Amino acid sequence: MKDILEQAIELRKQGAFEASRALLMPLLSTPATKGRAHLHMAWSFDNQGKEAQAIEHYLKALDGHLTETEIFDGLFGLASTYRSLGFYEKAIVVFENIINQYPDAIEAKPFYAMCLYNIGRYKEATALLLNLLLETTDEAAILEYKRAIALYAEDLDRTW
Repeated sequence: MKDILEQAIELRKQGAFEASRALLMPLLSTPATKGRAHLHMAWSFDNQGKEAQAIEHYLKALDGHLTETEIFDGLFGLASTYRSLGFYEKAIVVFENIINQYPDAIEAKPFYAMCLYNIGRYKEATALLLNLLLETTDEAAILEYKRAIALYAEDLDRTW
């Protein structure tokens, strides 16, 4: 299986999406390999710009045998794909699951903020991004105002 996956990944990187998926097809019928194969199928469709077709493979992948890292990758791919197709509410549910299950996975937060923005929850989106900036920056010019930015992030509409 490892050789087949490596070949499928290489083909996907080269843009040979159909050839990549053809290699993965036999792995879909074996319980021990179908989760991982569906995950790579999903990525292939996503990379090809066929996001709608990727969703079923993300869902099937998450129903199969995956490592913890692959589960995260599958959830993140599913949520991002939902968002890119305009299924914001579905994306938010998955992103909130990711943030709860993987609190150190800060890469999900900007995408979650985009979903919040997409459904009109602008204050939450902006506050999330401001707090993420404060958590991740080492830029002295930003850190100089850390206390003020954190205070404003609590309630962006507050005036004094």
